[in-house]
Amino acid sequence: MKIAVIGHTGMGGKAIAEALVERGHEVTGLSRHPESVPSRKGLKSVALDLFDAAGLRETLRGQDAVISAFAAGHSHTPEPNIFYRQVEGTRRIIKAFKEAEAGYLMYIGGVSSLYVRPGVKMLDDDRFPQWYFGTAPAAFLRWLGSITGQQVFTDSAVRREQGKLGPDELDPAVSEFVKSAPVPPLIEGCRVALDLFEGRSDFSWSFLSPPWLYRPGPGSGTYHLGIDYMPFGNGRPLGINVPDFALAVVDAVEKKAFVHKHWTVSGPQNDA
Repeated sequence: MKIAVIGHTGMGGKAIAEALVERGHEVTGLSRHPESVPSRKGLKSVALDLFDAAGLRETLRGQDAVISAFAAGHSHTPEPNIFYRQVEGTRRIIKAFKEAEAGYLMYIGGVSSLYVRPGVKMLDDDRFPQWYFGTAPAAFLRWLGSITGQQVFTDSAVRREQGKLGPDELDPAVSEFVKSAPVPPLIEGCRVALDLFEGRSDFSWSFLSPPWLYRPGPGSGTYHLGIDYMPFGNGRPLGINVPDFALAVVDAVEKKAFVHKHWTVSGPQNDA
């Protein structure tokens, strides 16, 4: 298959592009700065901004499938431009995809679109953000510390690793730290992005929301699928490591699965 990956230099996009190439697909990666991805047989990297409407349309033309791993930015401060670029970028991806008459669009959004119980999505849960961050496992906390530069997450990871906090015990330091923190604009933008898909049947799409504890790590070669709801195990959010997430994406793209569905995926239940 000819498959375009939008955002193939990011954490998930890079792993997905690599997995597609390994399966023998002809992959075109789109990014503003593709030079960070080594060239290899089966992968063509294209430098492109989503706001180049004509360039995006022509690059998507003739593709059997398009995977959007696009993220407008990971700032944890309220930057309206990130929110705007995520929502407007999504609208432009849909428009270009339709005009290019490509085959199947998989959009990777965010965990904030998932329900935690009927009628309540993650960002509307009264446990967010204190409980979600305050009970996070050590591996996830270490990753948060590395990408945000906030020592409070790394310190919490150490306490969990040393057994000073139980697996379900709330870390008051983390809970207090995130209590008044603004919702990252990327998370808000991804929640709104789902509104641009739901209820539409004029093109072939699926919307994938990673679980809460999505992070780098070794793959297990297995995963569990879900629809609309955040995956939980023993009352705690489940996660998935990047290689297993990429595996699920490639499997779904090859099968053109979950058409007109909002779905999610998690790793083994102990991967929390």
